[in-house]
Amino acid sequence: MIVQPSVMAKSFDASMLRTWSAFSDEFIAVWDEKGTELMYFNDSYSKLFGFQDRDAFSEYFSFLCPRENQLDENVSRLMRDNINRHGNWTEEVLLKKGNADVFLARLDIGKFSYDGQDFYLQRIIDIDAQRVFSNNLFKEVKKFEALFQFATLPILLVNKEGNITLSNQQANELFGYSNEEFSCINVEHLIPDQFRSKHEGHRNRYNQHPENRPMGKGLQLSAIKKTGEVFPVEISLGHYKVDEEQFVIAFVIDITKRIESENILRAQKEALEEVNAQIEKLNEELELKVEQRTQELSDALSKERELSDLKSRFVSMASHEFRTPLSTILSSASLISKYALTEEQDKRDKHIMRIRSSVNNLTDILNEFLSLGKIEEGKIQQHVSEFNLKEQLQLMINEIQPILKNGQEIVYEHNGGAHVKMDLSLLRNIMINLISNAIKFSSDGASIWADSEMDGSGMLTIRVKDHGLGIPEDDHKHLFERFFRGKNVTNIQGTGLGLHIVSKYIELMGGKIEVESELNTGTTFTLKFTL
Repeated sequence: MIVQPSVMAKSFDASMLRTWSAFSDEFIAVWDEKGTELMYFNDSYSKLFGFQDRDAFSEYFSFLCPRENQLDENVSRLMRDNINRHGNWTEEVLLKKGNADVFLARLDIGKFSYDGQDFYLQRIIDIDAQRVFSNNLFKEVKKFEALFQFATLPILLVNKEGNITLSNQQANELFGYSNEEFSCINVEHLIPDQFRSKHEGHRNRYNQHPENRPMGKGLQLSAIKKTGEVFPVEISLGHYKVDEEQFVIAFVIDITKRIESENILRAQKEALEEVNAQIEKLNEELELKVEQRTQELSDALSKERELSDLKSRFVSMASHEFRTPLSTILSSASLISKYALTEEQDKRDKHIMRIRSSVNNLTDILNEFLSLGKIEEGKIQQHVSEFNLKEQLQLMINEIQPILKNGQEIVYEHNGGAHVKMDLSLLRNIMINLISNAIKFSSDGASIWADSEMDGSGMLTIRVKDHGLGIPEDDHKHLFERFFRGKNVTNIQGTGLGLHIVSKYIELMGGKIEVESELNTGTTFTLKFTL
């Protein structure tokens, strides 16, 4: 639909223009050469300005803008001059609709001639949506710039070829490159030399299968600055596409201070663990010392009790064991003085022998107590020497012959090598004690057997066997205790120290003693030494 032609209508045929502009969203209008009479406008006026009536719109609209928004005369003249000189004029202007809403439009005015007359072609394009889009885009760009440039993390934007296309200020400060310098280098320039050759392969594989993830998970990553300084980093990767071109966003964190802190913490932890270990060690040592002191105190108390018991038992034993030989010595000494005649010499000799035997008995008792004291004090030491075992044992047997009872005999045998290295003194005390006991606890006319054997492996075995009283089975476990005497020998003189001393001597010599005994059948002591 067009305006009814005025005087100028004969000079302008709008049919072709109507065909061209009928379906356009742009507002198209034709004005006379003075710009005062509207010759033609298309139907877009309704959509653009909100008018439904063409006449009302014609009254509202003017050549350069709506009549309510007339431009300054100087601006209007400038526009006309520009159109006359160049043939067109373009400007972005704010136009008001019929409902007073304002929108941004691009106003194009061009001059043309038709049938010898000049006309103006006017185009108005609504670019308000573009303005909104531009404003929004501007805001988003500003947001991106704020996020990118003012982020606290260094950020690099890298294309699929590895070229750095964008960097923020934090990245510039971290690596020491400017934006221009970054744009001229590849991302591999930020990788230390020893890792650089492999990085391109890693980058290509990532571009083939991009994903948002940490880079080098589980590995210690390093980067290099422009100055050549290598430092530890953590890198997170992201990706996006623009016009089918792949880009990677790298967020870089310098973890130098973190590692230093971790090293300090680790050192402090190790130092603390060492201190704790020392404290635990000191506690253990203290507990051990307390335990040792407690044990020592307990041992001391035990020894004190044992000493007290020993004294009591010694007094009890001494009063009993010393009384008999002393009484014998006293009575024999009194009787000797009554035998003054020469023919009474046999009687005097008999009492002298009784006195000598009693003295020897007292001496043995005292020696046993002295030996026990030395053992308890740890004063017994080995003095090893080489000697002929068979000869020495025979000498010991000969030495003990005088104390044999009527009809008793000692039978001795030896097998194997005879030369040994042992403490002869300790061995003598052991054998004298065992053979003396065998004599003491055997009846008149009984035989005592002793034998020794040295095998090829250096094992020495010595046995002393009798057929005497034997030892009750219940007494076996107490046999080597101090002052212990079997229930069946309480009427026979003895201190109960002999076997205790024998066991200590054998222990000191590195040997062991075994006993086999049956009541009223006899006893066998077996000694074993590894030489």
